[in-house]
Amino acid sequence: MNYNVIYKVFAAITLLPFINTAGFASTNTHQARSAQLIEGAEQYVSSQISSSANTRLNISTADIDQRVNLPLCPTPIVYSASLESLQQSNVAVKALCSSTNWYMYLMVNVKQMQPVVVISNAVSPGTILNQSNIELINMNRALLRRTTFSNVDDVMGARIKRRVRPGQPITPNNLCFVCKGDTIIINASNSMMQVKATGVAMQDGNIGDTISVTNSRSKKQINARVASTSEVVVGI
Repeated sequence: MNYNVIYKVFAAITLLPFINTAGFASTNTHQARSAQLIEGAEQYVSSQISSSANTRLNISTADIDQRVNLPLCPTPIVYSASLESLQQSNVAVKALCSSTNWYMYLMVNVKQMQPVVVISNAVSPGTILNQSNIELINMNRALLRRTTFSNVDDVMGARIKRRVRPGQPITPNNLCFVCKGDTIIINASNSMMQVKATGVAMQDGNIGDTISVTNSRSKKQINARVASTSEVVVGI
């Protein structure tokens, strides 16, 4: 019997648990330090970027490669980023251990999400917007090139002027609450009196817009402010 072979096999089996434990310990240490660095970088970015009450920050960081050495830092890690970088969607954050002068950069992705009213079903020109064809979703602010709406009530009852695909944001220039040729009520008033008349819209307009309307009876053309889908107001 070859006792030398038996001894080597026995020694290998005996040491195997210790080898695995060391490997797990190393992996766990890396994961813990990696998580600490990522959390610190994300908290730093969150504290440096201002957002309105209508927006929400969505911050994420890629995992740190297992092969990267992450030494223990006896002092708190200091995080920093340039002003220019903080204005980008991908922020390069420097994590510095000042006591050992060790540092590394983490790439933190930032998305400013805001509620946007979009079309839920394909609509054609002239379609009246209602609960069945619009919805509110969160979208990345950086991808929005035009003015949008953040409340479904702001577009309810308006008509679409051009074809819109599902998921596409609704913009003011593609709406008309009062559309050219619509028959509307002209509400003329002051502190003492109020007069109403029927008129015809000569222009498209959204709530608050001033458009040209023609009084159906007198044929006089006046400028009036759009108040709803059926009424414009003018002072007298």
